Amino acid sequence: MSSQTEIDDDSFIIVLRSSPTTGMYDTELDKSQIEDAMKDLSLEANMAFKAQFSLGDSPSPSSMMAASTLITDDRSTQELQRRYAELLDENVVLKETLKENNNTIRKQLMLISECQDSTLEAHMSHSQKFKETMEFIEKLRKENKHLKQENAHLVKEVAKVNNETGEKKSPQIEFVTSPDDDTINKLTAQLELVEKQRRQVIADNDKLKWLLEAANQTADAITKERDDLRVKLDKAEYEISIKDEEHARNIKKKMVIIDDLNCKLKSYSLMVDEISKRDAVFQSLQTEHSMLQNELKKAQIKILDLENIKLEFEQHKSGTLETVKMYKEQIQEMNNKIKDVQKTVFQPVDLSLATENESSSEYSTYIANVKRYDRTLKHLSEYLNALTNGLSDSLVHSLGVVASLHDYKLERASIDRVKSGLSELRLMIEKQHKTAISNIGQVRGTLVIFEGIFKDYNELLKKSVTKTENVPAQLSAALLAREQEITALRAELADCDLLRAQADSYRSDFEAEREAREKMASEKETILTDLRTAQRKIKELTNQLEEIRILSPGLHKSVTSKREPTKSTAVSTTTTTTTNGNTVYKCPKCMRFSSNQYKAMEEHFDDCLDDF
Repeated sequence: MSSQTEIDDDSFIIVLRSSPTTGMYDTELDKSQIEDAMKDLSLEANMAFKAQFSLGDSPSPSSMMAASTLITDDRSTQELQRRYAELLDENVVLKETLKENNNTIRKQLMLISECQDSTLEAHMSHSQKFKETMEFIEKLRKENKHLKQENAHLVKEVAKVNNETGEKKSPQIEFVTSPDDDTINKLTAQLELVEKQRRQVIADNDKLKWLLEAANQTADAITKERDDLRVKLDKAEYEISIKDEEHARNIKKKMVIIDDLNCKLKSYSLMVDEISKRDAVFQSLQTEHSMLQNELKKAQIKILDLENIKLEFEQHKSGTLETVKMYKEQIQEMNNKIKDVQKTVFQPVDLSLATENESSSEYSTYIANVKRYDRTLKHLSEYLNALTNGLSDSLVHSLGVVASLHDYKLERASIDRVKSGLSELRLMIEKQHKTAISNIGQVRGTLVIFEGIFKDYNELLKKSVTKTENVPAQLSAALLAREQEITALRAELADCDLLRAQADSYRSDFEAEREAREKMASEKETILTDLRTAQRKIKELTNQLEEIRILSPGLHKSVTSKREPTKSTAVSTTTTTTTNGNTVYKCPKCMRFSSNQYKAMEEHFDDCLDDF
């Protein structure tokens, strides 16, 4: 596409103009020098100069439109050739510069998008770390509360023992266990990781300042997010520091209490029984504490598993929402089709035999079989109608249950609902499977009955004569028609998968077509911009040529009068000339508009480019 655009741009560099006459110059130029100077020119420019200077096998000047306006009193032919070569080189350089600018802009946009993505990821990680820190603080609060309760319980027991022994009440005793070192180290590592990530984000923002200057709106958004993130981090650090200070003060107080208790335990060394009881209580508290810690770890693992399940369910939900919509549309279409074909009506067949057979017992058995056939057909029609309605209703209900399951948000309160919905769906599918098996057995039994009826009718047809010959054919045709309807219904049920695959292929084709259209629109815009720039260059060159022709009209007349008349040759990509010496301009794009005024042709050419 780019090569075609360059060829088209080069084709518009030379302004086309036809002249009725040609001639030879008075002074013979050096052809080798002219050919060397024309090596870097385009094909159209070479043809124009060859026609002007009669070099080699070249078309007549009637097929070119600017060669006669290149001669002035002030400049020689070589200077004009050099000037044209410079203009063409400048045009090529401008094209390359424009392409490089476009590529640079695309790269900058890609870098900005990558910066946005990295900033968003950092923001998400910081928010996750902050959430984990708050959860850990909440856990420490709960542990502190639990320790306070245990402390109060121990104080009551100590007071009770003192009352029994008659001793004075001792000050309050509190047993405090220091927090786990692994937990503190984990919190410290998390805080260091958050700090490193924050510093990394600041460094990345410093590196990308020159990109943010190019896109002010994006820079403002990223700066705002960064400021919010810094405020949140400062707030989190401030809260964590406050919590750490409070925790340190509590630890100091509890250490003082522990020292007092140790002194009192030393004083109570003679009371062996009491000490043993206290040791037993302390050991039981330690075991309970370890059990609670294990339960807490199990609960945390369970919460992480539930969060992973939630993420997987949300991904699966987002992926299947479109599938459910497509299934709903297909079910609606299939319901409409099933409603059209679900009314299966069997017409009873009237069978009349000759009068001579009416008195026979065999005829009565045949008549009984005919009645049985009618009843069986009616029963089968009602059964097939009920079967199709039940299948369609059960399918709609199953998809409704699936859609309701997708609408649930996976939380602790909605897990039971999801489980109940899945169990209901499983029971429904099992029920449908059992009903389908029973339906198949009933249809097989009905087919066995029909086979017996067919045998009876075959014997009846062999014995019937004259007017009864057409009745078996009607009966067999009716049975074949009903059988075809049954196979058609089964084929329509089997075509559901094919319709789903076709819908997927149609969606993929539509997306590919939309991407192709967007790409074509962008390419069209680039082509239009290139054409407009080339048009401006052509207009500038045309104005320069008009100025040259106005400044030296005598030289132009002398050159045109010295040319010898030749036959005009028609070229498909150039303009045609008239016989009275008038110049006719033809549109090089549509090849339909022609005028003897250059301004009118230029206006029409602008309209053609705008329409393109």
